[in-house]
Amino acid sequence: MRPEAAVLLALLAGPAAAEPADCAALVAAFEGLTGYAVTAPPSGAEAGWCVLDRATLRAEGAPALAAERLRLQGETAEGALVTLALDAGGVRLAPGLGQRDMDPVLRETLRLQTADLRAAATVGPEGMVLRDARLRLSGGTDVRIEAEIAGAGLQPGALLVGRLTLARLDWRNDGKLLRPAMQAWGEGLADGAAGEAGVDVARVALRHLLQNLPDAMFEDDGRDRLEAMIDALPQGRGWLRLEFRAPEGIGMAAVGIAALSDDPLGPTALARLFQGAEVTVDWQPGIAP
Repeated sequence: MRPEAAVLLALLAGPAAAEPADCAALVAAFEGLTGYAVTAPPSGAEAGWCVLDRATLRAEGAPALAAERLRLQGETAEGALVTLALDAGGVRLAPGLGQRDMDPVLRETLRLQTADLRAAATVGPEGMVLRDARLRLSGGTDVRIEAEIAGAGLQPGALLVGRLTLARLDWRNDGKLLRPAMQAWGEGLADGAAGEAGVDVARVALRHLLQNLPDAMFEDDGRDRLEAMIDALPQGRGWLRLEFRAPEGIGMAAVGIAALSDDPLGPTALARLFQGAEVTVDWQPGIAP
């Protein structure tokens, strides 16, 4: 059996003495992990889920959100939360002045989108496993993520000490949402890069970052596939499937060291950060939904 499969089975088995978590513990864990404070009408539990429907979520420096459906479920063992599941639907930007600092083009694009999100995390002796995480936007974007984070837990701050050892990404690009996002990013990177020029700046930045990643990371033609995807952005519709493995794990401490280097995104800093990591990539452009 592959090592990561054994870890996954051990974590999913869960502790024998686990008990259902109450709503207060679930909300505290959600707020600690996401940074979003939850405000919801009084409700309670339903079929084992903590019901927070019609909730508003606010976080400093982040867009305010409104959720038609927000439900949490989890278990505790020895006083600690060991599982946490999320089911959210009809999530959208909350109306109001809180969004005025966002780029106006990106804000108007996101305002027309609603999102459905689900995820489940389990904690065991080795750390945390994220499974069944899926984000679906009404415009067609579809993202699925699995991850293993050694040493991490579900308590506030516990993710900061974890080390990412495995991540799988399955992303369907609808060909529409990335244009305003790239435009806003590019305009922030270069003065005077407005509109399409901002998109071009963002694309060049992505190409430069990819070129600086160590060759040893990529299996087969993975780098070429990522280059093809970047070249197709922002319109390029298709499926990106990416798997990242780092046997020693990559944590916030390593990221912080890289950030303090003279050139955080340069080849030397990135080679040190991703030493021993492996990435496999599959990009299939133009796949019909």
